Amino acid sequence: MFPRQVKRAVARLALLAAVGLPAAACGSSAQPPPEVDWAGGVCAHLADSGAGLAVPTVDKAQPVRAKGQLVSFLTALSERLGSLRADMQKDGAPPVDGGAAAFATALAHLDRARTSVGDAVATLSKAQVTDQKSLKSALDAAGSSLKAVSAYKGPADDLRADPKLRKAFDGNPDCVAAVAAAGGGQEPGDGS
Repeated sequence: MFPRQVKRAVARLALLAAVGLPAAACGSSAQPPPEVDWAGGVCAHLADSGAGLAVPTVDKAQPVRAKGQLVSFLTALSERLGSLRADMQKDGAPPVDGGAAAFATALAHLDRARTSVGDAVATLSKAQVTDQKSLKSALDAAGSSLKAVSAYKGPADDLRADPKLRKAFDGNPDCVAAVAAAGGGQEPGDGS
Protein backbone atom coordinates (compact mmCIF):
# COMPACT_ATOMS: atom_id res chain seq x y z
CA MET A 1 0.00 0.00 0.00
CA PHE A 2 2.75 2.47 0.96
CA PRO A 3 5.35 2.82 -1.82
CA ARG A 4 8.45 0.83 -0.78
CA GLN A 5 10.80 3.84 -0.66
CA VAL A 6 8.33 5.88 1.38
CA LYS A 7 7.74 2.99 3.77
CA ARG A 8 11.50 2.78 4.34
CA ALA A 9 11.72 6.54 4.95
CA VAL A 10 8.94 6.39 7.55
CA ALA A 11 10.48 3.31 9.17
CA ARG A 12 13.92 4.91 9.26
CA LEU A 13 12.53 8.09 10.86
CA ALA A 14 10.60 6.02 13.37
CA LEU A 15 13.72 3.97 14.11
CA LEU A 16 15.87 7.01 14.70
CA ALA A 17 13.23 8.29 17.09
CA ALA A 18 12.72 4.90 18.74
CA VAL A 19 16.30 3.86 19.42
CA GLY A 20 16.42 1.96 22.70
CA LEU A 21 19.36 2.57 25.00
CA PRO A 22 20.60 0.48 27.91
CA ALA A 23 19.81 2.03 31.28
CA ALA A 24 22.93 0.73 33.02
CA ALA A 25 25.55 3.27 33.99
CA CYS A 26 29.17 2.90 33.08
CA GLY A 27 31.14 0.95 35.68
CA SER A 28 34.19 3.21 35.57
CA SER A 29 34.73 5.77 38.31
CA ALA A 30 36.84 8.00 36.04
CA GLN A 31 35.10 11.12 34.77
CA PRO A 32 34.63 10.89 31.00
CA PRO A 33 35.63 13.83 28.80
CA PRO A 34 32.91 16.47 28.34
CA GLU A 35 32.27 15.50 24.71
CA VAL A 36 31.55 11.90 25.78
CA ASP A 37 28.99 13.15 28.32
CA TRP A 38 27.53 15.42 25.64
CA ALA A 39 27.17 12.48 23.23
CA GLY A 40 25.36 10.56 25.98
CA GLY A 41 22.84 13.41 26.18
CA VAL A 42 22.14 13.17 22.44
CA CYS A 43 21.62 9.42 22.75
CA ALA A 44 19.30 9.89 25.74
CA HIS A 45 17.26 12.41 23.73
CA LEU A 46 16.98 9.90 20.88
CA ALA A 47 15.66 7.27 23.27
CA ASP A 48 13.21 9.68 24.90
CA SER A 49 11.88 10.92 21.58
CA GLY A 50 11.06 7.43 20.38
CA ALA A 51 9.60 5.86 23.49
CA GLY A 52 6.34 4.13 22.53
CA LEU A 53 6.41 5.27 18.90
CA ALA A 54 5.70 2.51 16.38
CA VAL A 55 4.69 2.48 12.72
CA PRO A 56 1.03 1.41 12.70
CA THR A 57 -0.19 -1.68 10.91
CA VAL A 58 -2.92 -0.43 8.64
CA ASP A 59 -5.70 -2.37 7.00
CA LYS A 60 -6.14 -1.13 3.45
CA ALA A 61 -9.60 -2.73 3.45
CA GLN A 62 -10.54 0.14 5.82
CA PRO A 63 -9.11 3.12 3.90
CA VAL A 64 -10.61 5.92 6.01
CA ARG A 65 -9.33 4.33 9.21
CA ALA A 66 -5.93 3.67 7.57
CA LYS A 67 -5.63 7.33 6.61
CA GLY A 68 -6.44 8.38 10.18
CA GLN A 69 -3.87 5.99 11.64
CA LEU A 70 -1.16 7.26 9.32
CA VAL A 71 -2.00 10.92 9.95
CA SER A 72 -1.86 10.27 13.71
CA PHE A 73 1.45 8.42 13.45
CA LEU A 74 3.10 11.01 11.21
CA THR A 75 1.83 13.85 13.42
CA ALA A 76 3.30 12.14 16.48
CA LEU A 77 6.56 11.55 14.61
CA SER A 78 6.76 15.22 13.62
CA GLU A 79 6.14 16.27 17.23
CA ARG A 80 8.82 13.88 18.47
CA LEU A 81 11.33 15.21 15.94
CA GLY A 82 10.51 18.74 17.14
CA SER A 83 11.03 17.71 20.76
CA LEU A 84 14.31 16.03 19.86
CA ARG A 85 15.49 19.25 18.23
CA ALA A 86 14.45 21.34 21.24
CA ASP A 87 16.25 18.98 23.64
CA MET A 88 19.40 19.04 21.54
CA GLN A 89 19.22 22.82 21.28
CA LYS A 90 19.08 23.06 25.10
CA ASP A 91 22.30 21.02 25.34
CA GLY A 92 24.00 23.19 22.75
CA ALA A 93 26.87 22.41 20.44
CA PRO A 94 29.37 19.71 21.36
CA PRO A 95 32.45 20.87 23.28
CA VAL A 96 35.00 20.11 20.54
CA ASP A 97 36.73 22.18 17.88
CA GLY A 98 34.37 22.42 14.92
CA GLY A 99 31.50 21.12 17.04
CA ALA A 100 29.26 24.10 16.30
CA ALA A 101 29.40 23.44 12.55
CA ALA A 102 28.64 19.73 12.97
CA PHE A 103 25.79 20.60 15.33
CA ALA A 104 24.32 23.14 12.90
CA THR A 105 24.42 20.55 10.11
CA ALA A 106 22.72 17.94 12.29
CA LEU A 107 19.96 20.37 13.29
CA ALA A 108 19.45 21.49 9.68
CA HIS A 109 19.01 17.88 8.55
CA LEU A 110 16.66 17.20 11.46
CA ASP A 111 14.63 20.28 10.50
CA ARG A 112 14.46 19.10 6.89
CA ALA A 113 13.21 15.68 8.02
CA ARG A 114 10.57 17.24 10.25
CA THR A 115 9.44 19.56 7.46
CA SER A 116 9.11 16.60 5.10
CA VAL A 117 7.03 14.69 7.63
CA GLY A 118 4.90 17.79 8.24
CA ASP A 119 4.34 18.20 4.51
CA ALA A 120 3.27 14.55 4.29
CA VAL A 121 0.83 15.07 7.19
CA ALA A 122 -0.67 18.14 5.52
CA THR A 123 -1.05 16.37 2.18
CA LEU A 124 -2.55 13.24 3.71
CA SER A 125 -4.87 15.23 6.00
CA LYS A 126 -6.35 17.17 3.08
CA ALA A 127 -6.84 14.09 0.89
CA GLN A 128 -10.39 12.84 0.34
CA VAL A 129 -10.19 9.12 1.07
CA THR A 130 -13.24 6.96 0.47
CA ASP A 131 -11.85 3.73 -0.95
CA GLN A 132 -8.60 1.85 -1.58
CA LYS A 133 -7.91 3.70 -4.82
CA SER A 134 -8.24 7.14 -3.19
CA LEU A 135 -6.11 5.92 -0.24
CA LYS A 136 -3.35 4.83 -2.63
CA SER A 137 -3.48 8.21 -4.39
CA ALA A 138 -3.30 10.02 -1.05
CA LEU A 139 -0.36 7.90 0.10
CA ASP A 140 1.46 8.44 -3.18
CA ALA A 141 0.99 12.20 -2.86
CA ALA A 142 2.10 12.23 0.79
CA GLY A 143 4.96 9.89 -0.01
CA SER A 144 6.57 12.37 -2.39
CA SER A 145 7.38 14.53 0.66
CA LEU A 146 8.95 11.62 2.51
CA LYS A 147 11.15 10.53 -0.40
CA ALA A 148 13.35 13.54 0.29
CA VAL A 149 14.39 12.03 3.63
CA SER A 150 14.46 8.37 2.66
CA ALA A 151 18.22 8.14 3.27
CA TYR A 152 18.23 10.22 6.46
CA LYS A 153 19.88 8.38 9.36
CA GLY A 154 19.37 10.93 12.12
CA PRO A 155 21.38 13.49 14.05
CA ALA A 156 23.74 10.98 15.66
CA ASP A 157 24.88 9.87 12.21
CA ASP A 158 25.39 13.49 11.13
CA LEU A 159 27.39 14.26 14.27
CA ARG A 160 29.47 11.11 13.97
CA ALA A 161 30.76 12.39 10.62
CA ASP A 162 33.16 14.54 12.67
CA PRO A 163 36.05 12.28 13.84
CA LYS A 164 36.19 13.88 17.31
CA LEU A 165 32.47 13.35 17.79
CA ARG A 166 32.63 9.81 16.44
CA LYS A 167 35.17 9.11 19.17
CA ALA A 168 32.86 10.74 21.75
CA PHE A 169 29.89 8.59 20.69
CA ASP A 170 32.06 5.47 20.62
CA GLY A 171 33.37 6.35 24.10
CA ASN A 172 29.89 6.50 25.64
CA PRO A 173 28.56 2.99 26.39
CA ASP A 174 24.96 4.21 26.27
CA CYS A 175 25.49 5.46 22.71
CA VAL A 176 27.14 2.36 21.27
CA ALA A 177 23.86 0.40 21.21
CA ALA A 178 21.93 3.38 19.84
CA VAL A 179 24.32 3.99 16.97
CA ALA A 180 24.41 0.28 16.14
CA ALA A 181 20.60 0.09 16.12
CA ALA A 182 20.19 3.20 13.98
CA GLY A 183 22.80 2.09 11.48
CA GLY A 184 22.02 -1.60 11.62
CA GLY A 185 18.99 -1.48 9.32
CA GLN A 186 19.01 -2.13 5.61
CA GLU A 187 19.68 0.72 3.27
CA PRO A 188 17.23 1.94 0.66
CA GLY A 189 17.76 0.20 -2.64
CA ASP A 190 19.27 -2.90 -1.05
CA GLY A 191 16.82 -5.17 -2.75
CA SER A 192 14.83 -6.13 0.33
